[in-house]
Amino acid sequence: MNQTIKNIFVNPELQNLRAGWRIGLLIVLFMGTNLAVTMPLMKFFKTIPDFPMQAVGTMFSYIMLTISTWVMLRYVDKRPFHSVGVTFKANWGKELSQGLLFGSGMMSLIYLIEYSTGMVVIEFRDLTTQQSLIIFANSIGLYIVVGYGEELMFRGYLFQAFAEGTNKLIATLCISLLFAAAHMANPNASLFGIINVGLAGVWLSLAYFKTGALWLPIGMHISWNFFQGFVYSYPVSGTTSLREQIGTAVVSGPDWITGGAFGPEGGVLATIMLVLCSLMIYKWSWVNASDRLWSYEQWKEERKQRFAIQNVEPTETQLG
Repeated sequence: MNQTIKNIFVNPELQNLRAGWRIGLLIVLFMGTNLAVTMPLMKFFKTIPDFPMQAVGTMFSYIMLTISTWVMLRYVDKRPFHSVGVTFKANWGKELSQGLLFGSGMMSLIYLIEYSTGMVVIEFRDLTTQQSLIIFANSIGLYIVVGYGEELMFRGYLFQAFAEGTNKLIATLCISLLFAAAHMANPNASLFGIINVGLAGVWLSLAYFKTGALWLPIGMHISWNFFQGFVYSYPVSGTTSLREQIGTAVVSGPDWITGGAFGPEGGVLATIMLVLCSLMIYKWSWVNASDRLWSYEQWKEERKQRFAIQNVEPTETQLG
């Protein structure tokens, strides 16, 4: 292949496929596995009465995303899967716990402010203990799947390849806009709500860059949704479901504060919490990266050195 044409596809310094082509391959692979596996399975499950189609479909879609990510890392990038930021070799437990604390604390503060000012009251459903436990299990299961899946999708391979091909700022802004756009079709979506979802994308991206792993943003995503939907019975990004909620949050305050039918994500209280928590993550030394993580910068320098040595022309002495 002509060297000029080859350089369109391959980074000559690192001798690997350029970021844009890798992103395209991931998208094709993800869509292909969904068409080949998820869609036929969902057609089968559709025949089962009262089957939780949406939750199971989401789960299988994220399984296909995980497989697609593994294939890209193993066969295209020649990197281990844990390089995407999902590893049990470093401080994953600490970071996951920190994320759970941040997300639950932020949503609890929003609820307490609204409750103390008379802007919200929870009307609990008349449920048996068994029904409540089933709803709890449905809720925690769904939000774990969504927290992991959306972070792998929006802060995983696609996001990281984008950052490698451009820089952290461009990748964060572009993928956060994509994250916001993905929620535009949600019920009761508002302009303020979509802006806050984009801001949440920045918050989650910052958490990834600060720790170098996905556990902190996964924990924040899970607990933010779980406390919003199950604990306080708010709409989650505009959606409500009897399968995951034990009550209904009746909101009477102004929509620009509470978010109205979109839930807290559509109000200024969420904006304040997202900004404050982002600053805490950025400034607080309690949140830090493990020194045992796979490093893209180290990998890049090793690749550069390896191929630089291979491309050195032999001297007259070496030629004999």
